[in-house]
Amino acid sequence: MNKFLNITALSGIIMAVPALAQEEEVVDKTWESSVDLGFSLSKGNTDNMLLRLGAQTAKKDGADAYFANASYKYGEEDSKANEDEILAKATWKHVYEGKNFYGIRFDARSDAFADIDYRFSLYATYGYYWIDTETTIFSTELGLGVTTEDKGQGNSTYISGLFDQSFEHKFNENAKLYQNFSYSPRIDNFDDYRLVFELGVETKVTETIALKVSFEDRYESVPAAGKKKNDLNFITGLAYKF
Repeated sequence: MNKFLNITALSGIIMAVPALAQEEEVVDKTWESSVDLGFSLSKGNTDNMLLRLGAQTAKKDGADAYFANASYKYGEEDSKANEDEILAKATWKHVYEGKNFYGIRFDARSDAFADIDYRFSLYATYGYYWIDTETTIFSTELGLGVTTEDKGQGNSTYISGLFDQSFEHKFNENAKLYQNFSYSPRIDNFDDYRLVFELGVETKVTETIALKVSFEDRYESVPAAGKKKNDLNFITGLAYKF
């Protein structure tokens, strides 16, 4: 866990370097941030509890865009833990020549019940904004990088690829839809790959509080020994924006 936290912190510093290098005349330097909480509890014939804490921040600064999020999920069934997962992601994108962009992306995951002690991936990426307006953003990107992980059988480090597709649409000032899909294969063995799909809706309740509902599907073609390939999550919660 110490290794996970140390590398995650280091990646945050790496992702911040382009931001520190920006010149003072850039006009828009506003970060849009939020923290969210999802919680469910049931008592009776079965006792279930699920807690999810998350935080994210984003900024569009001229030709550069920054995004970072992290979440922790913990669950119990009949007083026995059945979920314990940490996720983190950070990206930097720089637009050049119209809607083309290049960037850096970092992903991290630790999941006690999927036997993923840690997984870190760092990619160099190239992509294109097919739509980039005030209300709608749709982009795709390709990446190549390095992944290091331990799925219960010691460390493994390998070259990995990335295909990512992102979509976001604001219906108005109070509601938006977002969707993301990514495919990450192991370059020396394309039978070993990961798929992540996320779909969510966010609606403002007040100026600073929003209701979030999301669906997540994480698929591992080669999971840890004895573990299932698919993890599905349906999450509801509140977010505080600042």
